[in-house]
Amino acid sequence: MLSLTIPKTVFKAGVLVFFFAAIIFFQYEYDSVAISNSSVSVKPSPDFIHVIDLGFHAPVASFTWISTIPEILDLFFHGKTDYISDLDFVTSVDPKMSYPYAFSVLTLPALTTYPNVVSIANAIGARGLATADPDWRIPFYMATNYYLDLKDRESALRYYDIAARTPGVPSTTQRFAINFSAGFDTRTQMKSLWITIRDTTNDDFTKRRAQAYIDRLNDLDFLEAAAKQYKATYGMYPKTPEYLVSKNIIPQLPQDPFGFSFIIKSDGSAMIDVNNPPQQVAQ
Repeated sequence: MLSLTIPKTVFKAGVLVFFFAAIIFFQYEYDSVAISNSSVSVKPSPDFIHVIDLGFHAPVASFTWISTIPEILDLFFHGKTDYISDLDFVTSVDPKMSYPYAFSVLTLPALTTYPNVVSIANAIGARGLATADPDWRIPFYMATNYYLDLKDRESALRYYDIAARTPGVPSTTQRFAINFSAGFDTRTQMKSLWITIRDTTNDDFTKRRAQAYIDRLNDLDFLEAAAKQYKATYGMYPKTPEYLVSKNIIPQLPQDPFGFSFIIKSDGSAMIDVNNPPQQVAQ
């Protein structure tokens, strides 16, 4: 008597095809009903998907997400869409899927006519940080929104710092995030923000991290004061920080907490040498 054995890979592929077909059917029915009667919904719940997908949460969520992305266009051109509810559906099916959160934080703020859209985008990002796999894009885009749109420098600093220490962050992005406070506003304002973060957080790592930024800013103040003393003695500012040591103005050069080198400009101001970053930024 012959017995047929179906290979596991074929079985799994068949299961995926079946569930994708089911999702297409449900989506089609949902869209059809939504057009005729917006108060009725036949879309399956995430719990139902979890029951029938045999653990294939990630591919099912990915497939559903592909059909959700075009809804952003409806927001741009019509100002009305089910994007937010469909985003919630996708992230409920697979909470670890980070890209929908990053995509939303990046694209939604462009909808300037949508009420409170930047705050909505950052709230989506905050949810992604709490539930999804680590993805540097989420905090990086959130920080940019806080800085450019909401003018909230303290929150921007917090989220740029989270982005800088997220696994997989590109080195150029990490350097930008770490040096963000060196290039905007006055040093006193930046120091005040980091002091606020240090003194208000309950997380020991964040507290130590904020202190590292404060130490860097103090080192820059220290070098500038030494450069002024150098000029008072020799009639010009030092060309490099090493001159301050060789002339016994300071006993030794401070060490940047993140591994960067200090430079002194022709006007005596001290900065981080962003053009020659360390091979690996200290975490």
